Amino acid sequence: MPILDNNKQPTGVVLVLQDVTQLRQQEEIKRGLISTASHQLKTPLTSIRMALHLLLGDKVGPLTEKQVELLVAAREDSDRLHAILNSLLDISRIESGKTQLDFRDVSPHTAVLEAVEPFRRAAKDQGITLSLDLPGDLPDIRADVVRLGHVFGNLLSNAFRFTPPGGIVTVSARAEGEWVSFSVSDTGQGIPEQYLPRVFERFFRVPDQGPKAGAGLGLAIVKEIVEAHGGTVGVASREGEGTTFSFTLKRADLGPAQEGRQ
Repeated sequence: MPILDNNKQPTGVVLVLQDVTQLRQQEEIKRGLISTASHQLKTPLTSIRMALHLLLGDKVGPLTEKQVELLVAAREDSDRLHAILNSLLDISRIESGKTQLDFRDVSPHTAVLEAVEPFRRAAKDQGITLSLDLPGDLPDIRADVVRLGHVFGNLLSNAFRFTPPGGIVTVSARAEGEWVSFSVSDTGQGIPEQYLPRVFERFFRVPDQGPKAGAGLGLAIVKEIVEAHGGTVGVASREGEGTTFSFTLKRADLGPAQEGRQ
């Protein structure tokens, strides 16, 4: 902050320094705890899922209708927990730099078309229009194709989850200087403005969204993957009108991607 005299001329500056060592150490401890706990939980959970599979497959004898009902509910919950653990491990690996990203030149058209293909059936079944807005002259991007698929998958899953029948989900891309900007928009219920700064936090779920809300990890994974590519993520939303999630990736023809967090 500059210090000015009576004539508005700079005479000095105020510089505030803050030691964040302890905060960084706490973050490292928390990440290590989450990663260790997730690994430790996966082994018994795998045994539980196998036992449920055997029981529901009548491998150990017939079941009553009520027993099947209870076991199906247990299987669904165990599958959900398995997905949460995998997400936590995924985030931990990216943050720690243990995940090596396989950067390649990728056509935005190819990336988007491959990403939306699994959702065409959901669009038809739910009565939702799936729209693409991709200019023909988009430059290639530098990206890990598999991880990019995870980004689109999470964003599209959210869009379809919160868009009612008759709504529209749109995937678009634009060249913007050194970057290609992608967006996934929907005409769903939207997100209240006060919650927008927190949607990319781990385990954060927008209140009053009922059973549609997930574990609060999908968008955190999106943020980690995009930032590992050197890009940025953002969100814009208005209640009752819909939500747009956007992210940027480096153009392949303007030099190598920012691969600092491999």
